[in-house]
Amino acid sequence: MRTNEVGTLGICLDAHDTDTFEGRIYVSICKEPIPFKSVHGLITEMNKALETVGVPHPFFEYRTFTDKPAVAPKEKKDELPRPHYDHGHYSGEIATFLVNILYRQNASWQGTVTWVEDDKTMNFRSALELFVLMESALQ
Repeated sequence: MRTNEVGTLGICLDAHDTDTFEGRIYVSICKEPIPFKSVHGLITEMNKALETVGVPHPFFEYRTFTDKPAVAPKEKKDELPRPHYDHGHYSGEIATFLVNILYRQNASWQGTVTWVEDDKTMNFRSALELFVLMESALQ
């Protein structure tokens, strides 16, 4: 897997216990990492990053209880953004993952996750399965 692809997210976990899932997300088009302090924060920030990058294109529209869109509409771009860095230049204090989201179907994500420290790659079929795989690496 090429680790500097626009759609690959680097997840650095710096703290983890029963109440904490803390770290940084690296997105190839962002100059600075995106911090998160919970699983909810990680999911939200990953989704924002995917919307910003626009890759892969979602196969659904978000639904909400209000008229306000769940995610701000993205500007249409003809070209993919150029990466600012290579994913190989960082690591988490506890674990590092490269998440390559190939599809956004059925209101979830499908792709591959690589646990960098053990050089193991697994496929996942949903965001829940992705987090179960990440959690299993921390056991």
